[in-house]
Amino acid sequence: MNKKIVIYDPPMCCSSGVCGPDPDPILIDFQDTFTKLKQAGHDIERYIITQSPERFKENPQIIKLIQEQQLKVLPITTVDNVVVKTGGYPTGKELQDFINQK
Repeated sequence: MNKKIVIYDPPMCCSSGVCGPDPDPILIDFQDTFTKLKQAGHDIERYIITQSPERFKENPQIIKLIQEQQLKVLPITTVDNVVVKTGGYPTGKELQDFINQK
């Protein structure tokens, strides 16, 4: 069964966060892994709060976390609509583990 992974991103200047003269190396690694997983056919999405606010509003647990902890809780990662990580991007290994969990 294919896991659905969604990353709810903080405000960013572009859709990947890998832009400007000095992009964050964590975002570069994450975007690379994200792209590879997407190309391999995995069900993985990213939503940026400023570009897709409706996606945040559709998920009550995401809204609750933001209300409780403000934007510092972002990014939030969910697997099959269950929050699995907050406040940082998942590593490539974490993403693989999420995909492979039973």
